[in-house]
Amino acid sequence: MKIKTCATCQLTNTTLYRVQISVGKEWIFICAACIKIAKLLPSYRYGGTWQGKRH
Repeated sequence: MKIKTCATCQLTNTTLYRVQISVGKEWIFICAACIKIAKLLPSYRYGGTWQGKRH
């Protein structure tokens, strides 16, 4: 099983979410806890779910 690090809190996880939190900025992977905060931002865009057990 693969793991990745959350771009905001730096914790490792097997399920991360691909998002944009700034207009025109790059896509980042964030964890479930951080996505709750990111969803409140007006520039939030969801781009898919990464699951380590599938790769």
